[in-house]
Amino acid sequence: MEVRQKMIGGRAHYDIVEAFQRGSRIEYRTVVPLGSDPDPEVALANHQAALIDATRALTRLQPLQEADPAIARKCNNLKFRLHAEQDRIGLLLDAIERLKITGGKDAPEPDDS
Repeated sequence: MEVRQKMIGGRAHYDIVEAFQRGSRIEYRTVVPLGSDPDPEVALANHQAALIDATRALTRLQPLQEADPAIARKCNNLKFRLHAEQDRIGLLLDAIERLKITGGKDAPEPDDS
């Protein structure tokens, strides 16, 4: 596994990728996107901060969701965001651990077919 940079609209974005062999070529599959920061630990801190922000907003709005349908929709969106952030943090933690084990490089295994 390794961190790779890709340019999107003239801006650098980073992903944790793993290499695999398809036929005679080595290809890369994105494990988890990091965003605009190449450091996985910083990306993890950003996602944890986003999780805390969404939790606070949901806690503040939940008592009001019965009174207004717009607030109820906002609460549903926040719940979706919470689950998405939790999933992303889980993937990121796993990927960071695997990066530490492999030392930042991933040697693809030969294809025996």
